[in-house]
Amino acid sequence: MRALARPRRHNLYPASPRPIRTARRTTPPHRSTSTLTPQPSTTSPPATPASTPAPRRPRLPWIYATTFLFLGLATGQLVRLTVIPPPLPVPGSDHDAVLLDALHAQADALPIVRELRAHAADWKEWPAYSAIRSPHREHRLSTGPMAGARGLGVQRVFWNEREQRAISVMYFGGGLSGWPGVVHGGTVATVMDESLGRVAIRQLAQKTGVTANLELSYRAPTLANRFYILRAEVDEAKANLNTDRKKWVKGVLEEVDTGKVCVEARGLFVTPKGVKLTPFEEGF
Repeated sequence: MRALARPRRHNLYPASPRPIRTARRTTPPHRSTSTLTPQPSTTSPPATPASTPAPRRPRLPWIYATTFLFLGLATGQLVRLTVIPPPLPVPGSDHDAVLLDALHAQADALPIVRELRAHAADWKEWPAYSAIRSPHREHRLSTGPMAGARGLGVQRVFWNEREQRAISVMYFGGGLSGWPGVVHGGTVATVMDESLGRVAIRQLAQKTGVTANLELSYRAPTLANRFYILRAEVDEAKANLNTDRKKWVKGVLEEVDTGKVCVEARGLFVTPKGVKLTPFEEGF
């Protein structure tokens, strides 16, 4: 007998779909054992922008500032030393002796001194006022208050007997200033008076005399702390007025280096009648 076939069951609910799993196949990276040579690129690499340099600070203002600072300091120091100079050494002190030695060494090196000493047969040399001794020396203006390195630190006389003229080499110190740095006019007049008188008394009969007249023309400032040359001789323009008791002498004060005339002078020196004066000794 034929078995009766079972009727099929019909699922009233649709079967839920099963998730389909897809197997992922991981392919390992292919490693090549061969060395690949990079192909040259036909395209140029992008241009690298140039770095902007940091702006440099201008140096000119700093140079100007430094220059003017230095000039200001130097000028201020110069003005201070000119207006308020350092204390000058007291004549006769150890400091004064050292400065005097240095001044005499400088005088020895002057060309005019070397030239005159080279003709010693014609020019006799001596320190001014060397014949004046104490106590008279301290009471004279030139050898007392004007002595020392701060005054007439050097004053050497060169006398030419044949030509009857004198050349004096002198140094005016800072203590002789009137205006700062400039020798007082009275100091110059004193030196000119005695230098011209030194020539006159050698020709006066009694070897002594006094100043009767003195004329000075100040041509240029005489600066302190410098050497000068004073030339004095008989004034031939007034030779007809000269006698045994009266002599006219002229002179000039010059700068050592340039020969520039600073002062011109003319003086009349006489031996007064009825007055007994002490004759000046050799070495005045």
